[in-house]
Amino acid sequence: MLVVIAIIAILIALLLPAVQQAREAARKTQCKNNLKQIGLAMHNYEGTYGCFPIGHFYRGHFDGSLTDQDGGTAFGWSYSILPFIEQDNLFKQFDSRFPLANTSFPQSDQNAKLASQDLPAFRCPSDTRPAVLNTGAAGNPGSIRPQATTSYKGACSSFSTIGATNINRSNGLFNRDTNGLQPIRIRDITDGTTNTVMAGEQDDTAWAGARLYGGVNAGSGYANGNSNRLLIHGEFAINSKAWPTDTSNGPARTASSRHTGGAHFLLCDGSVRFISENIQHTTRVWQAADPFDSANGGANYGIYQRLFSRADEHVIGEF
Repeated sequence: MLVVIAIIAILIALLLPAVQQAREAARKTQCKNNLKQIGLAMHNYEGTYGCFPIGHFYRGHFDGSLTDQDGGTAFGWSYSILPFIEQDNLFKQFDSRFPLANTSFPQSDQNAKLASQDLPAFRCPSDTRPAVLNTGAAGNPGSIRPQATTSYKGACSSFSTIGATNINRSNGLFNRDTNGLQPIRIRDITDGTTNTVMAGEQDDTAWAGARLYGGVNAGSGYANGNSNRLLIHGEFAINSKAWPTDTSNGPARTASSRHTGGAHFLLCDGSVRFISENIQHTTRVWQAADPFDSANGGANYGIYQRLFSRADEHVIGEF
């Protein structure tokens, strides 16, 4: 009897890793498919409006004719593509004339409630966060609302854009409706759609205790574009655990995932690639005089950063 039990235990020990690997492979496949559907939605949006969605806007129209920011929680790019991922009914219930969450606008309450609806299309199956988290500014209790989380963030720049005054730093696919920035069009991607990142995975809970902009929880809703929460940049390496002096811009703005060794990225041609966390990456930060290190042929401007730029004119090579 003991021999039989021992044999069973050995078989379980041998089979369990294989089962876990098979499950993770299935989750990675689903994650990849989610991003492909987002890419299809982006291109359908672009075909309808002549531009890609803007990274975030506070209120107004989502087609590029935007108002100035006026406080409250902004709408994100993923809100704008809801009609193109079979969520037109949900989209029509939002009222974008009012912020996503702002105590000054009672009409925002309905928007906030709608933003708490979980949408599996925006979540990687390997993402272990709760589907809904309370988010908002800790110093403003009225802003704290439950919001459905997302695993996918849009690419905004090769460099950090937090606190940036030079709008040229926003060299990716998604701009914010600040400083006169406008939505990006296909013809603006002069580096080629196969060489430019559109979106990537981002796991807000990869760093214990990390919070977004003083928020009450590490999490950003799929509709919530506030403070770049739906945007990532290439200044820090994939799955980087570095936390710079500007804590509002730490790993909360870095591509990351629960998958081992890298993360999935959606390219502007609609394809999805799993990119290794070991991809060539440099520590170069924004330098207005020569942002893409052209003086040195881009030697100090890594392949990873180049993928985040739509128009730096540098060759990508293999990645």
